[in-house]
Amino acid sequence: MTKIQWNKELSVDVIAIDNQHKQLIDIANTLLEAVDQGADRAATDKAIKKLREYTVSHFNSEEALMAEVRYPDRGHHQAEHRKLKEEVKQFQRELYEKRTPAASTVLSFLKSWLLGHILTYDRKLARFIHDQKAKNTTETVVSIGKDTE
Repeated sequence: MTKIQWNKELSVDVIAIDNQHKQLIDIANTLLEAVDQGADRAATDKAIKKLREYTVSHFNSEEALMAEVRYPDRGHHQAEHRKLKEEVKQFQRELYEKRTPAASTVLSFLKSWLLGHILTYDRKLARFIHDQKAKNTTETVVSIGKDTE
């Protein structure tokens, strides 16, 4: 079975976010493993519930960070979070209704849902954070230089 592998390409170079993304990938892989191994319904339900709960926690953490750094695209990013939370709920409903889906279906969903978000929205947020840090560092250096004149 194919698992989702963490790699440097997925890193946004914000330690807290990267660590949470690694945890999300671990949880997603637990779900994939449960489906692939034909685990009983309770194990599959437990894995999807854990994914949903951690997703909410992660999104709350990201949204607090966006507020803290005054991210200008925060509203759009939060709207994407709401959409993704709804997609996970819908996926969970489908699991309940259709029993256990094929591992390939779960993998496809997780890749588009999780990796797609990281590689687009979270990368944009990270670029903003890094740009702000660089700007603040430059402003500090410039003001220090003015003080010494």
